[in-house]
Amino acid sequence: MDMFKDLCCSGFARRTAEELAEQYGGEQSKGLVGGLLTQLASEGGNSEATQNLLAMFTGKQQMSLEAVAGMVSESGGEQLREHATEKGLDPSLLDGVMNLVKGMKSGGGDGTDDGGSKFDPSMLLGLVAGLTKGGASGAGGGCDGFLQLLGGSGDGSSMGNIMQILEGLAKSFFNIKGKSSPAIQSWQVAGAAENANDKNFVKWALSVLMDLLFPGRKPKEVIEEGGDNDIDTGDKKDDGDVKGWFDGHPEIGKMQKDVFDDIFDTGDDDQNEDDDPSPIVPMPTDYEDNCSCLDNAAILFLNSNLLLEYRKNWRFLYSSRNHSKSLNEMMERICYKGPTILVVKDTSGNIFGCHASTSWIDTEEGWVGNGECFLFSISPKMAVFHSTGKDENFQKLSSSLLAMGGQAGCHGLELADDLASGDCNANIDTFHTIQLSQDKPFEIEHVEVWGLGAEPD
Repeated sequence: MDMFKDLCCSGFARRTAEELAEQYGGEQSKGLVGGLLTQLASEGGNSEATQNLLAMFTGKQQMSLEAVAGMVSESGGEQLREHATEKGLDPSLLDGVMNLVKGMKSGGGDGTDDGGSKFDPSMLLGLVAGLTKGGASGAGGGCDGFLQLLGGSGDGSSMGNIMQILEGLAKSFFNIKGKSSPAIQSWQVAGAAENANDKNFVKWALSVLMDLLFPGRKPKEVIEEGGDNDIDTGDKKDDGDVKGWFDGHPEIGKMQKDVFDDIFDTGDDDQNEDDDPSPIVPMPTDYEDNCSCLDNAAILFLNSNLLLEYRKNWRFLYSSRNHSKSLNEMMERICYKGPTILVVKDTSGNIFGCHASTSWIDTEEGWVGNGECFLFSISPKMAVFHSTGKDENFQKLSSSLLAMGGQAGCHGLELADDLASGDCNANIDTFHTIQLSQDKPFEIEHVEVWGLGAEPD
């Protein structure tokens, strides 16, 4: 079956594409669609590569792409720029995307227009397919699309450029999906709106880049040596390194797909947020207004570092903003509740905490937990500090203290019984951790705890 010819010759498809083009770009764009369909049929319809690209999209998605093609063909794509801006595409991505669009000229792939070249719709198919199809698991946008974004921004795979694209993807994801996602909207009420800080997206991007910049090294080593303080050296990574890193971070591809599916209207109608077993943003339940000190970037960071089965739902258990500030109160609310995330904010502004892999219980001076536990830092830097495997001193809880890692008098993280003060230590055997708090000991401004996944019976 010749899909291109069927699409181009179908009066219904043509009318639908024209209507979409008129909706986004006005009467003039509507008139362009017929010409573009004819151009595709006559010049690209017999191309195997073009056929393969088109086959990635459903009939409805193909119609949406015809509407986008109409926007791109008029005025160098300025209507597409307006459309993407209105949708919420971050400026750090917008210029790069438009540079790619300007390069969609037959014989003009360098982005220049010699006055005689014309728009090549098959290049648009290639761009959208790269941004929204494929990926390591087949569920996210592919690395080819990510590499195209890097090329459109002009500086290729330099660290500064990769940072900019990551930051732009994350901001665009929350800008765009925040208009429809119940999970993101719920977090806004729980505190993410009040805590919003765009600089934290830079911290998130740097945390994701750690294993590309410093392969084989622990975050503790890099941070303590200051190796992450100036990463934009101008050096570029080759495409193979970028692909291996990209495939190891499926959250990037998922965000890329979600962002550009919305821009190009190529999403799957039969899928919604509830169908994703490990979403980018978990659904918070039982929360209270402004109970959390987390913002969007911190939620993205934490959820992406959890096991897949814990990423869908977070159950609000305790917040010192909403409950009595005492360890006894917190114990009553968090014990026997399954795995948890505990977040601390000290009076110096540092934010850090721990992931407990098993239920908190009164350990009677002993220890519980396993090697899936970790400590983490959110501010001033985002990083996860995993188990060393040297001991099993993971979780300790009694009426006098809560602790993670280390030993008596020298814990990786310790909270006192009044939840007014605590202590942190970098030199412990349990975790590859840094000094999480600015001061030793530190004063606590806020504590919160979230249960992960389904509540145990």
